[in-house]
Amino acid sequence: MEQEYYSKKIEKIFQFKLNKNQSREIQRLIYEIIKRDSLSLKEIEERIKKELKDKKPQAKDLFRHIKNILINLRFPESSVQTNIDTQQIFLDKIRKPQEITYHPQKEFSPKRIIVEKEVEKSYLVERAKEKYPQINLEIIDYYSLFLKKYKLTPYNLKQPILFIVKERWDFIKPCPCTKAHLSCGYWIFNLGFGCPFDCSYCYLQQYQNFPGIILPSNLEDFFRKFEDFLKKIKRPIRIGTGEFCDSLALDDLTLYSQKLINFFASKPVLFELKTKSKKIENLLKIKPSKNIIISWSLTPQRIIDSEERATSFLQERFNSAKVTQKCGYKIAFHFDPIIYYSGWEEDYKELIDKLYSEVNPPFAWISLGTLRFNRELKSIIERRFPQSKIVYGELFIGKDKKLRYPEFMRIKIYKKMITWIRKFDRKTPIYLCMESDKIWEKTLFKVKNSKEIEDYLIKNNV
Repeated sequence: MEQEYYSKKIEKIFQFKLNKNQSREIQRLIYEIIKRDSLSLKEIEERIKKELKDKKPQAKDLFRHIKNILINLRFPESSVQTNIDTQQIFLDKIRKPQEITYHPQKEFSPKRIIVEKEVEKSYLVERAKEKYPQINLEIIDYYSLFLKKYKLTPYNLKQPILFIVKERWDFIKPCPCTKAHLSCGYWIFNLGFGCPFDCSYCYLQQYQNFPGIILPSNLEDFFRKFEDFLKKIKRPIRIGTGEFCDSLALDDLTLYSQKLINFFASKPVLFELKTKSKKIENLLKIKPSKNIIISWSLTPQRIIDSEERATSFLQERFNSAKVTQKCGYKIAFHFDPIIYYSGWEEDYKELIDKLYSEVNPPFAWISLGTLRFNRELKSIIERRFPQSKIVYGELFIGKDKKLRYPEFMRIKIYKKMITWIRKFDRKTPIYLCMESDKIWEKTLFKVKNSKEIEDYLIKNNV
């Protein structure tokens, strides 16, 4: 591999031998500096030579000094702001990008539709027949049998395969917040798994163990389970469908939105449909309810172009939000993940200016969350999205073992975002997604626990 040349070159120039782990760390640091900053290896060598000339280290300390110089190059802002803990730097083995990677098209069109026998007569199967008459349905006993024969790799993720199934277990679950961070008390109505969009940072790439999209057809069972669930909790909650799938991306096929809104309109909950799409046609055909929230994830068009394949353009999301609000729905917005890069301030400030020029506050809520992901996802992103540079930001292993921007950087991001929002809007509740109580106190207000956050969001909307 080309990267092996980096460590060999360092050995040759500075006349010492790297062991296996040292070689991996040097390769990874140089590789990421070159990928992010477009520096040449020669420029990096000159920087190392210049700094070593001032330090004049002994031979036994040479690797440590070279590594520290590279760390400062790799994490320039953090090296100025704080003492970097090298144990929090993730220097994994470099893996080659995939030679061939499948990415979905702008408009989802399945090539295969696989149906569990038990739901063969369901409304969703009939909808699939109407919408895709050219596709012969494959009937199987259980989709798990298909998975046993199908070898899943990062290449065949996102294949245009539609599974229509009967959900038997995971109807309702708490949003999977992360260790040592505050939850907002959100619940997931687990209506499907998989997404026709292809965002580089999407955590589903790591967890998905099947190639396409799973859609449950037995909504009556979901509703029955929810009625039982509501009797047990005996309090208002926030619940939505947009965690393991996009809430509206396939709504022209599923008609989920109409069925869900009609069911939840009479329930003492705040029900959210979260999307990156423009598919609002079905929403406009039914009467809105005060407890139904339609929300959009927002990011600068630059990021949509580079990191959010097949999603709707920013202006399309704004247009959809504007029409939906005018129709009488409450709307909300999610800036998550916020990605830090050169020029992020200008882009995100412009994004917020644009938001408030397009739609009228107050909104149900606005969430803010910075880029974060499990370490295992990093290599998947590198292999599936070799042009992406988001994994080469100043990301360190956090308390939850996820790669995150350092605290000083997250605080700076949130403070600026909140200031830009509050310039236009003093009423909409703002909350942080998967953040610590320390970050909350330094950016918004002091909170003791997740229940306070949940109460804050519900009180402002009931």
